[in-house]
Parts: sequence; C-alpha cells; structure tokens
Amino acid sequence: MRPNLRSLIVLTALARTAVDSRATEQDILIEHTLSAGPLETPAGDAFLDRFKLAFNHRVEDVFADRFHPFNIMNWNLELARTDSNHLRDRTASTARNAISKSMVYGVREATVDLPLLRWLEERQGLIGDFLINSVGNVGEEAVSPLDVSYRPVERSWWDRLSERGGELHYGIRPFNPNPYAFLSLGIKEGDDLLFLGHLRYHYRAFAEHLVELALSVPLAHGLAVDLGASYQVGPKGAEERLTVKFFKQFKSGGILHVGMEVRERPACFAGIALPW
Repeated sequence: MRPNLRSLIVLTALARTAVDSRATEQDILIEHTLSAGPLETPAGDAFLDRFKLAFNHRVEDVFADRFHPFNIMNWNLELARTDSNHLRDRTASTARNAISKSMVYGVREATVDLPLLRWLEERQGLIGDFLINSVGNVGEEAVSPLDVSYRPVERSWWDRLSERGGELHYGIRPFNPNPYAFLSLGIKEGDDLLFLGHLRYHYRAFAEHLVELALSVPLAHGLAVDLGASYQVGPKGAEERLTVKFFKQFKSGGILHVGMEVRERPACFAGIALPW
C-alpha cells in the first residue's frame, strides 16, 4: 500500500460573481486526506487480488476528491439558491457514486496488468500503449480544464505527468458518458520541463465538435499556472471558454489555489490549505 499524505486542515474561501446575481462568500474548515503516488499492482497476482489493491488505492482518492471542502461549499451555494435542504441526500448520492466509480477504476487498473496487455506493451509498443492508456490511466479523467476550483486528484495527475518528463500518452474513452480521444505530453528543453499539455477531442451526435486544451506551466518556488480553454461548434453556433488557475505549494505542506474564468457570468474561486 502507498503511504498517505498527512491530514490537512483546509480553510477555503469561495467567491462567485454573475451578471444577474451578487457575489457570495463563505468559509469552511474541514480535514481531509489524499493518497499519493502511482499505483503499482503485482502483475503475477490473481485478478481479484489486483482488483482489491486497485480499489483500495482509488477509493481514498475518489472520496477525498468528491468530498473536498470546495465541493461541499458548492453544494451549500446550490442549495441556498434553490431554497432546498437536501444536503443529506446529496451527500448519500455522492458517496454511492464514489463507491461505484472506485469499483470501475479498480477493474480497469486490474485489467491493465492482464498478460495479453502486458505482452502487447512489450511487443507492440504503439498498440500496447494505446490500449493501456485507454483502459487504465484513470487519473486523466479527473482533469477538468474549465473547472476553476481545486481538485486534488487532478493536481496529482499533473504531478505524475511532470515526473514522466517528455513521455507521450494517448488513448480514447469510448465508454465515458461523453466519449473523447486524448493526448498528453510534457515539453522539455534539455533537462528543464517547460510545460505540460493535455488535449481532448469530443465528437457528439455527428453534429457537435468540442476541443478542450489544458496547459500546466511549472514555475519556481512551488508555483504553477494552469490554463484551460475550449472551443465548441454545433447547431447552436460556436462557444469559447477560458480559465486561468494559479497554484502554490508551500514547503510546510500548505496549498494556495486561485482560479478564474472569463465568460458571460465570470467566476472566481480561491482556497488555501494549511498543514495540521
């Protein structure tokens, strides 16, 4: 099992502004944990054993991501706008979805280590990489270029991509609710990593085309700047969106995050996590 990151006390401040509504601000204090590091399942073990290991690995991350204080804050804002009091129902449905998603991820990551896929990876590099990235690499699905909030699993995926340097990753998600093809890589100059890029292409109902681009630029002193953009063309015309996110990791383990989106209803999200 991988070691867990130490628990954090998270202090968040959320501010969203809209043309037709005034800004809303709240604070929340909550403790959470997040697993770290890539999953390494023993290829020689039985499928069920690999599934259990993969499930235990993913369920921690999925729950930490779904029940992150930023998400809870969004729920409270949504319930306040709709005059609803069903936070318990929202929590229960999110927990059920997190369990089912963790099970699916566990099956996929256990499948990646099947002898056939490993044989293809060793003998047929391009085909093997394509299949393994399409079935596994589940952290890629957490990347949300247009979400201004902080998502632990997404940040962890960027960190792992950074560790792999200039490697190219590509695949498809045919069984995703919104199927897409993806391509991710790091651009280096010598030993220095310049930026990380992630591209998705959605093809919907033979009429709509959506391209999403995410860039992460690592800077000095634990800083990173993420840019997200999308361009969609369909029967209703063209639509463009742009987001900018700033991330700072402190030596003490603290995290600072600021995200902004430019659109008809501008949004701004700020949060800080301090070590306990």
